[in-house]
Amino acid sequence: MDIGALCTSTAPIDQPMQTIEIIAPILLLVLLGVLLARFRFLGPEFLGELNGFIFWIALPASLFRTAAISGDSGPETAGILSALLCGTFLIAILGWLTSVALKLPKACHGTVSQSGFRGNLAYIGLPVLSYALRGTPGGEAHYATAAFAMGCLISIYNVLAIIVLQASRHEGSWRALGPGVRSILTNPLLIACLAGLALNAADFALPRALDDSLEALGGAAVPMSLVCIGGSIAFIRIGKNIAPMVASVLLKIAILPVLVYALGRFLLLDPVSMRIALAFAATPTASAAFVMARQMEGDESVASGAIVLSTIFSAISLFLVLWFTQ
Repeated sequence: MDIGALCTSTAPIDQPMQTIEIIAPILLLVLLGVLLARFRFLGPEFLGELNGFIFWIALPASLFRTAAISGDSGPETAGILSALLCGTFLIAILGWLTSVALKLPKACHGTVSQSGFRGNLAYIGLPVLSYALRGTPGGEAHYATAAFAMGCLISIYNVLAIIVLQASRHEGSWRALGPGVRSILTNPLLIACLAGLALNAADFALPRALDDSLEALGGAAVPMSLVCIGGSIAFIRIGKNIAPMVASVLLKIAILPVLVYALGRFLLLDPVSMRIALAFAATPTASAAFVMARQMEGDESVASGAIVLSTIFSAISLFLVLWFTQ
């Protein structure tokens, strides 16, 4: 089943116990990935190839189909983006100031900052929302809104991460911003959403064969992305410098959701938009934080530790925000 189609279920989600029913399949699939990696059924090379298939093929297929069918709600998307982006910029600054206060090496400042705001929206956020939006009126349309917001956010995260990491380098050129800008133009998730929205605006119906193919292909995105996350963190080793890791985790899954909630209230977000914004805010640090830290001479051990710890404790943050927004 396509992940967008999950949102059309009529099963109600209005009891506290059912919040666990949203989180449980997410955790079980992540745990499956950990176990498969630990017992050598999945290796780093295969996980890298699987990640490429998910990011370039499966997720774009699902997002394209969802946007083409459901379209996008401009005001809701604008409100979600406004709350999350304002919170993101505040966390980026707060992460830098926290690093200074802890007297961490300068190379660590940008790593703590990006680990504090860069959430795993595609592999954790969207799967959580695919379950959380079940039973809501217009669930698939809300999912399309979340998907488009996610594509925009990931592109902005790339640029902001480069800025904070570049600022913490001892030397280097600001030409490093070039890859970040290019990542916006070549992001397959954003391109898929925009293409789907264009078809929807043109009132173009997908041919049945293409629609069925995209549904089948996109249906692989949720389970594979969660298994991939579990397999990936199984190979990550946590360093010994705990303080910056804990700071990053607290910024990401505790302080950012609180900021986004306050901003959402200020912006008068409707309940569904608030749920989407908070679910994204409560996601763990994205694996891309480690890759970027390594490429730009940041502290990769801090980034890897933040990814593992935030992924573990995000079960609590996601449970709380989903329960709170029922």
